[in-house]
Amino acid sequence: MLLRNAMDLLDEGVLISNEEYTITYVNPAYVKMFQLEEERIVGEKLNHLYPDVAPENRVLSKSIQEKKDIDSEGVEFQWKDMDMVLHIYTKRFIHEGENFVLIRIFNMTEQSKREKELIHMIEEMTANIVTIAKGYALLPLQPILREEQRHILLERVPVLCQEQNVSRLAIQFSGITSIDEEWAVLLKNLMMSLKLLGIEVVLAGMRPQVVMQFAENHIQLDGVRTFMNVQQATKYFLETGLKPTFK
Repeated sequence: MLLRNAMDLLDEGVLISNEEYTITYVNPAYVKMFQLEEERIVGEKLNHLYPDVAPENRVLSKSIQEKKDIDSEGVEFQWKDMDMVLHIYTKRFIHEGENFVLIRIFNMTEQSKREKELIHMIEEMTANIVTIAKGYALLPLQPILREEQRHILLERVPVLCQEQNVSRLAIQFSGITSIDEEWAVLLKNLMMSLKLLGIEVVLAGMRPQVVMQFAENHIQLDGVRTFMNVQQATKYFLETGLKPTFK
């Protein structure tokens, strides 16, 4: 009774089922999470309650069939008018000679939504291609604060340049205050990818301390044009390329 009272106070959803998938207990948090009525759940078969759950999301069934406890994160679950993201744990136990499975469910929907919004914001900041004129664009570099930003630069910038029909790209360095060997490798790989796509790349707006770090770390960017600022890079594009069409 003490254990049941304790589970009733938990913020996470708790459900207990026997190996015949009959629900023997749910706590108030579970009832609230799935907008159910406790008296209509206990004694019900789990597959009757959730008949349309995708096979890969049947965590309790997997726990019973494979006879092991499961920790499943990021489970996408559609229920009524809700699109939920759940973190589900199962724990098998024996009570009075009968096998049961306890399920703990954390609703991560809002957290997942915030993480997706953050990732989208990071993508927009990290790989923001600004059109100068038709075929000409600017990439304002931002400091690398998260590892995924490296992948975003390498993966998204070439794709965005192709989608926007960019043939000449100025990489703006004014937002970068320091570089290291990893930065240099990232820059070289990015420029190589763009070059293979037939895109001319120039660098603009390097700070004096960054230039010194390039020299101190023996970082060479052979054959790459550099300019003091974006205005000079833009002038170079306009004077040496086909006459652009401004939007």
